[in-house]
Amino acid sequence: SVVAPPCSFLSAVSMRVLALAAIGAALDRDDVGYELMFEDVLEEVDNVPLQVEGTIPSWLSGTFYLTGPGRWSLGGMNMTHTFDGFSKIHKWQFRDGAVSFSSKFLPSGFLNNSIAKNEVVWGVLAQETIPPRHNPGPAAMATAPNDNQNVNVFMLNGALQLLSDTTSLVAVEPSTLHFASEIKGFSMKNESNPFADICQSGSAHPYRGSDGSYVSLREANKLTSVGSERMAIYKIHPDNVNTVQDIVHVDMPKASYSHAFGLAHGKDGVDTAVVVAQPIYTNIVQMLAHATMDKAFETPKDANTTVHILPMDGSAPVSVDMPAFFFSHFINSWHSGEKEVTFDLDKSKATFFDRFSLDVQRNKTVRDNWAVARDSAYSTPTRYTVDLTTGSVKETTLFPKLSQCLSKTWCEMDLFRIHPADVGKEYCGFWAWHDYWNSTSFGSWAVVRAELCGEEPKVAAAWYEKNVFPSEATFVPAPGATDKTEGVLIFKVLEGETGLSKLVVADATTMKTLATAVLPIGVPFTVHGDFIADGGDEPVMV
Repeated sequence: SVVAPPCSFLSAVSMRVLALAAIGAALDRDDVGYELMFEDVLEEVDNVPLQVEGTIPSWLSGTFYLTGPGRWSLGGMNMTHTFDGFSKIHKWQFRDGAVSFSSKFLPSGFLNNSIAKNEVVWGVLAQETIPPRHNPGPAAMATAPNDNQNVNVFMLNGALQLLSDTTSLVAVEPSTLHFASEIKGFSMKNESNPFADICQSGSAHPYRGSDGSYVSLREANKLTSVGSERMAIYKIHPDNVNTVQDIVHVDMPKASYSHAFGLAHGKDGVDTAVVVAQPIYTNIVQMLAHATMDKAFETPKDANTTVHILPMDGSAPVSVDMPAFFFSHFINSWHSGEKEVTFDLDKSKATFFDRFSLDVQRNKTVRDNWAVARDSAYSTPTRYTVDLTTGSVKETTLFPKLSQCLSKTWCEMDLFRIHPADVGKEYCGFWAWHDYWNSTSFGSWAVVRAELCGEEPKVAAAWYEKNVFPSEATFVPAPGATDKTEGVLIFKVLEGETGLSKLVVADATTMKTLATAVLPIGVPFTVHGDFIADGGDEPVMV
């Protein structure tokens, strides 16, 4: 039966919920209400105590942050891509078995200027709005507020940094979510090369250095075809956040767009960066002219994917060309031998950017068939082992059989989490978001625990509820645990049949629900987040 949302949700959205639920029940769908994840939620709340059903472990003490888009329309203009929505931060504070909730828009220049002008203002988007924005010309990019950081979070020097695929840092105060500071990538000083500004584009998945620093990947592009471009691993020290230090780099004709990279811990103390240069290149002239990624991204038909193995001590890199493939996230990377590096990522035959166009995500037929229409471009967990002596690469699909993951379509996974002690080391399992869960519907979503060290990789346990859509899950290990699966997973869900958003705390081993709490407002689609334990800046995972 359909349960009506509480009064605070009674709106045009809730009426659509009821209609969708009725249709879904008649058709026995398992993705009813999926489209609600891409509806604006304008409400904000601050430190609201939640009514918990079940039991939150008493040892769970800290703050869980999630970020993502919260609004896609303004002044009669509508954004057309999931990742273009105005950034919204969601915060859950855990203490003594209780939890409170806050949700606020990032007070970025992009949001503030757009509200002031009652239109979506100029700046980089994934795709153009409908109707299109007024184009003020290439020179306007120099002053455009490209600060809509809605992808990830990182605690640095006591401030919560909001991240996107840029080198800019927008910080909020962790407890209030009020704006704290903004440092634009092009204004940062480069300690390693004072004559070269740091570029704007980079990874949204940094690692934390042993000294508490922010370690990430940046891409340096050119306006002309003269000279080479660069991909560099750099660090930002907590006590000097407006200055970067390049650690190691590789030059190439065209720098690749890369959302993530790998970092393998060396047994001899020398870490190794793994940079996978997929064939997505940014045409800066087109970016300045149109301010959209779909116009600026280029993929030549004859381009390869190149794997760069970069020792962090500056010794000679190893670069290996491979047939073209794409990816969004690394799972892990490590030294598997004295002259061997292995890494796992989610390989695909097409870029994930196209898949999250709103005309795909809001249309069941299109989203269910998107991968099939692109030669089975599913997000496929894949292992690569690089022989650093010969330059040869061994490729292995981790879940080649549907029986390994309980899917009717494909073992498609993304949004991975591993035990923090396993980062950069050989490991035996992960947690992930899994679509097509026992279904032919892309929107049939589960959170799964995968084991890699048995006879063959397999999904060992899963959290799934029909017509319920979970976010990325964050793993928090239990204090003193020796079993690396012992702990909890924290994530939010949206119930398609009721329109309610909820917090879920699940047992990380069995994947069974320990506690839930209904949220006072809806939480739409989210991207990444993290749990920050009480008593320090160190996040559980980055």
